[in-house]
Amino acid sequence: MRTSLLLLITLLSFNIKAQRFLEPVFNEVQVDSNVIYGSSVTQAGLRMELKMDVFQPAEDSVKDRPLVILAHGGFFLFGDKNWFWPLCEELAKRGYVAATIQYRLIDVIDGDSVWTPKRAVIDAVYDMKAAVRYFNKDHEEANQYAINPENIFIGGYSAGAIASLHYAYATTPDDILKMGGIEMIQYIRENNGVEGLSGNAGYSEKVKGVINIAGSLFDADLVDNDEPILFSVHGTSDDIVPYRTGLTGQTLVETQGSGLIHERANKVGLKNHLKTLTGKDHAGFWYCFDCFDDMVDFIADNL
Repeated sequence: MRTSLLLLITLLSFNIKAQRFLEPVFNEVQVDSNVIYGSSVTQAGLRMELKMDVFQPAEDSVKDRPLVILAHGGFFLFGDKNWFWPLCEELAKRGYVAATIQYRLIDVIDGDSVWTPKRAVIDAVYDMKAAVRYFNKDHEEANQYAINPENIFIGGYSAGAIASLHYAYATTPDDILKMGGIEMIQYIRENNGVEGLSGNAGYSEKVKGVINIAGSLFDADLVDNDEPILFSVHGTSDDIVPYRTGLTGQTLVETQGSGLIHERANKVGLKNHLKTLTGKDHAGFWYCFDCFDDMVDFIADNL
């Protein structure tokens, strides 16, 4: 009798957990706006505070919640963290902590068409790492967001996805050399290596997975089998960020998109899922009825 009761309680607990991360279980969401998570210097030499909006389920008693950090698109030229408010709200209703971050954008005039966007990627990676470290710092100190450091996912759309992919897969000097040559290596050396100088030094920047919405890598071979797991959504007719390979945005930089990235992930044995939107363009995710659900399924299955 006691064994049966324990089994029933265990099954009920499993179902509640599964439902929690897959479906909305909270009606109210708490939002902390313009949380300063770091600061850094733009390409024009201006010091800027880095801000994010943090969403969490209201009156939640769970203390080890998964965290999803998202970065907006906009060619590294424009964009706003409020673009991801709807997705962050939906994630919070499902029991996640979700943050949408501001990061440094290109603010130089007539910048080099190759070096300027490549530096913008590294700057955005540095800023996102500061955001991850901010949450790990909070976990060790005030713990106001009650995250689980073992269940941190980063991601974004377009430029934000490009930054997230390089965060996860451009992690060694050889990777940086492959990405941008000696000039990139020198820039990394001047900015505290792959950690950067955007804030919260000394705390973990480890992530479990990447959510890639229409993003790309400078080289798909940057992906290795012991790196963060990967979920992607990408349209095959994307003419801004290539599904396979091509020039990216309005630059002369050639990158390799989700099609080639997942071929590489499969080759090296990295856990991954690619949702290909046949015939869809760069905005395909935003018109896809089941893409968000598939993304949530992937995250929940890997907690």
